[in-house]
Amino acid sequence: MRNKILIAGGTGRTGRIIVRKLVANGFSPHLLVRDLSKARDLVAEEVILHRADVRDIDTLLEPMQGVEVLISAVGTCAPVGQNCPKRVDHQGVANLVTAAQRTGVKRFILISSIAVTHPDHPLNRFGRILDWKRKGEDALRQSGLEYAIIRPGGLTDTSNGSQALTFAQGDQIMGTLSRENLAEICLQAFAYSFPLRVTFEAIELDQKGPLDWPGLFAALTPD
Repeated sequence: MRNKILIAGGTGRTGRIIVRKLVANGFSPHLLVRDLSKARDLVAEEVILHRADVRDIDTLLEPMQGVEVLISAVGTCAPVGQNCPKRVDHQGVANLVTAAQRTGVKRFILISSIAVTHPDHPLNRFGRILDWKRKGEDALRQSGLEYAIIRPGGLTDTSNGSQALTFAQGDQIMGTLSRENLAEICLQAFAYSFPLRVTFEAIELDQKGPLDWPGLFAALTPD
């Protein structure tokens, strides 16, 4: 339990579930937040907060010192302006990647989106968000870091912890994924004991069943 884990986007809907799961497993995760007082109302006491902004790389370097695993759940809700997809989903992620390189982060887990290689997808009408997310992915793939880039299907707030999942590559599948299961995928990517440099899509299947987490990761083709 000595691993220092840093989460960007940890006060968002998916990020809070990731944090909750880490705390339940005995970790005291570190969070990058822009508003300390607001964040403190959203997370457990065991969480360590750092005031930072992914759009400003200079704020990221000190909190990232000694970090072994970085999980990025950042994402924008604004199609234009200071929090647009270009500034958050591309440049923000690229800043996290650069800071991780400079500080020796061992593994970077990035939540992206299904369909990022399909520019005509309806989601891309929102500030070209899929294009910018793919550019963020590219920054990580080209970094030399160990990483897992997770492309979840359409996110739901249902609790499907016992739902069977499938991982795929090539961005050809569609489907949905609960935030609960997405958070669990992040934790399993963190815990996977072999090197990771993979990009994959994840959706739920219409069936229940136990999951072979090591098998799911081992079956992926490295980028």
